[in-house]
Amino acid sequence: MKPTAPIIVRGARTHNLREVDLDVARGQLTVFCGVSGSGKTSMAIDTLHAEGQRRYIESFSAYTRQFLEQLDKPDVDQIEGVPPTIAVTQQNQSRSNRTTVATTTEVADYLRLLFARIGKVYCTECGRRVEEHSPESIALKVADLPEGLRLMVAYVLASVEIDDASLMIDDLRQAGFLRVIVNGTTTTVDDIDPQQLAAADEVLVIVDRLSTGNLGEGRAQESIESALDQGHGSCVILWQADDGTTDIDGRRWHRRDYKTDLHCAACDRDAVRPEPRLLDFNSPLGACTECEGFGSVSEIDMGKVVPDESKTLKEGAVAPWNTPAYAHELQELLALADDYKLRIDVPYSELTEEEKRIVAEGVPERDFGGLAGFFRWLEKRKYKMHLRVFLSRWRSYRDCPTCGGARLRPEALAVKVDGRNLAELYGMEIREALAWLESLELDETRRAIAKPLLADILPRLGYLAEVGVDYLTLNRPLRTLSTGEAQRVAMTTTLGSALVDMLYVLDEPTGGLHRSDSLRLLDSIRKLRDRGNTVLVVEHDETLITGADQVVEFGPLAGTEGGEVVFQGPPSELPTAESSPTGDWLAGRRLLGDSENRRPAEAGMLTLIGASGNNLQNITVDFPLGVFAAVTGVSGAGKSTLVQQTLYPALAERLYKASGKSDHPPLPCDDLLGSGQLEDVVLVDQSPVARSPRSNPVTYVKAFDPIRALFAEQPEASLKGLTASHFSFNVEGGRCERCQGAGQIEVDMQFLADVYMTCGDCQGRRYKPEVLDVAYRGVPIDEVLDMTVVDAFRFFRGHNKLQSKLKCLLDVGLHYVRLGQPANTLSGGEAQRLKLASYLSAKRRGRTLFILDEPSTGLHFSDVVQLVDCFDALIDVGHSVLVVEHNVPLLQAADYIIDIGPGAAGDGGRVVAHGTPEQVAKCPESATGRVLAVALERQARSIEEARREEEAID
Repeated sequence: MKPTAPIIVRGARTHNLREVDLDVARGQLTVFCGVSGSGKTSMAIDTLHAEGQRRYIESFSAYTRQFLEQLDKPDVDQIEGVPPTIAVTQQNQSRSNRTTVATTTEVADYLRLLFARIGKVYCTECGRRVEEHSPESIALKVADLPEGLRLMVAYVLASVEIDDASLMIDDLRQAGFLRVIVNGTTTTVDDIDPQQLAAADEVLVIVDRLSTGNLGEGRAQESIESALDQGHGSCVILWQADDGTTDIDGRRWHRRDYKTDLHCAACDRDAVRPEPRLLDFNSPLGACTECEGFGSVSEIDMGKVVPDESKTLKEGAVAPWNTPAYAHELQELLALADDYKLRIDVPYSELTEEEKRIVAEGVPERDFGGLAGFFRWLEKRKYKMHLRVFLSRWRSYRDCPTCGGARLRPEALAVKVDGRNLAELYGMEIREALAWLESLELDETRRAIAKPLLADILPRLGYLAEVGVDYLTLNRPLRTLSTGEAQRVAMTTTLGSALVDMLYVLDEPTGGLHRSDSLRLLDSIRKLRDRGNTVLVVEHDETLITGADQVVEFGPLAGTEGGEVVFQGPPSELPTAESSPTGDWLAGRRLLGDSENRRPAEAGMLTLIGASGNNLQNITVDFPLGVFAAVTGVSGAGKSTLVQQTLYPALAERLYKASGKSDHPPLPCDDLLGSGQLEDVVLVDQSPVARSPRSNPVTYVKAFDPIRALFAEQPEASLKGLTASHFSFNVEGGRCERCQGAGQIEVDMQFLADVYMTCGDCQGRRYKPEVLDVAYRGVPIDEVLDMTVVDAFRFFRGHNKLQSKLKCLLDVGLHYVRLGQPANTLSGGEAQRLKLASYLSAKRRGRTLFILDEPSTGLHFSDVVQLVDCFDALIDVGHSVLVVEHNVPLLQAADYIIDIGPGAAGDGGRVVAHGTPEQVAKCPESATGRVLAVALERQARSIEEARREEEAID
């Protein structure tokens, strides 16, 4: 039965929440919405999830608690009815090649165990099945022989020295063995000569002589057990036959050797017993020894070292030696050129092989190492970050020649289930792997072992199929996925689980998803609710808001102007709520985009010809300049491949070829036309803004430097000898050394949550007293950091340079953020806008193409309006904007749309439709067109209703 008592919150004050009282029904799907920074995450994650986790962890012993991550106790008067919680937040995805779809979803852990327990081992040399034997299995094989055959059970006697031979004979006699076979001749233990025993090539000790068909109950197995015991896990079975291959006393015998260990008799090689660590490419025991489990190896790429072979050596054809730090290498080469007939004034492409060898390998007798010596020198010093980064610019990756990209060592690849090894299963698409695992034919024993493991594997793969990413392979690195794909993969462990009576908190799960994909995700979330769980979703997507059981909207605005509940109730009542910004958008009272004011695509065009990377199907795409253009399509259709992995690096390569700004080569394309119309290109992607709490908005947009300089100019600062560096809380000098400029002291409480106390020396003000005595217009530096952006903009009136940097924060809607707020506490939408503001604050030269990846991430409908205003300002001064986007209001505001699809993976990779939003909406094959058609129709109705109301008033 589903619980009926609600989750009760009273007096929540976390971050910007203002004494919020809230009741959340259990067993329902509740969506928290509101403008970015209104307090949604503060309530969902920092209050409810934190309290649920804290109470759950407190149920453990003190010893266990010291090993668990602790969450701060939320600032709240009372919370009741909170069950154990699980949160899926917008954490930064791993950028390592080791993190794959299989490892992220934990499928890899279960598959390793499955293969280790039911897998069959094959010889790495001959490919034959390698079996481990037991007395029972050997006895069964003996029982299967034809009746009436003479049979001997024996073991091989270990070789002995002449001095020990007599003692060995006495041991055999005392153990009760009567006969031995020495070099094919049977003799008794009493008659064998010690010297003969020591010189023999092989001695078989006969344990028992039997006759097939008349073995007696248990006798054969007992004899085999004895032979295995004396032979240290090995025994020999001999039976007389005319077609035998072994001669004993002039007769032909068949011989079979058995071991209790995994051993290939044909190759006389031992095999490794499978265990989960052997099947783990992240473990030294299982990883390929050459690539160490990465599946690829790096090597110097001459295409990067000499990017333009039309240049001469004198003109700088060797790119690494064009930098000031390593120009001496080029000078050394030029100095010895005449002595070795090296032509330095002809294009590199026309040099002979011998001349290229001198460049590559150097001249040892002149103490010049060439490129090989240069890169060896860098390798020895790559412990230094800047040298490691510099070295990586000249490398490229190829599949490991040893494992072929399988990541695992041969012994791990020799373990197979139903004829497939683990690497082959990882290489399957999720739908293929799911079908293969469901159709496994196993014997009764292995089926019983596999059943609990498949019960964890199949639901995870089933969830991935349900949410539309079944085209991904299990070995696909997570860093190569689009935002929407990575989001759904990251949620697999949560939504694919079978837990009940839990509180699930999902932070913007539709990030990066197309509207059609959001419907699939909503179905999965409802299944989670239907299992008896309470689900809280922090979301801006219309699909999830309208599909929820209850909606709670925070607001009315952001920051200090938010933190209140402005609406709570069923989603059907939201459009009629008077104080709800979200309701205004859902009802159509607020609109974005005007078909009459769209910019025509006439200012120029970038044409990408023959793009064929990943799933792109050799397409040619025109990207208009001087407008707001959007590339859209279902998740996995090829948008990121087209824009971020092909267009951007190809354009950067042409604009910055000499400086090597494009570190990653573009995916295959035939040509890029129109790059001469641009002077700069900027990519604003989903990489993290900052990991350190010391980074904050004012430092990120480089506005803190002029502020510190302004304080250093004050008379009081000059009298005390204070410079601009003394006003930084990140370096020694002016900061409080007890808290090191943090304002708080962290107290380690062992098994309790760490306690943060206000620094007793500076009272939380971060600086030394002499620094705080300096004021500008009566305000010290710590109070400036506590100002909001809009307050600081007014305060620093007259300082145009500083105000211009702060205005960039205002332009992207971050007016409510405090200057000194730690960057790692910003919401996803705030962090994206902060990054955009940083680019806007820098002086861009000439015409620039801004490429943005999902800029609407974490933004409310109202925030999108400010984002579009920012785009308009860029375009009005001659720049161009290209976004990869799914947000429907943002697409409605676009001047030009390129829709990639129609489906994902192999079903995508084509241009389905292009043109204005109205033109794309008319394409029935386009999933985006169908969504836009509905939105534009609703917009048209709203405009018509507003027109009628105005006429009625007139």
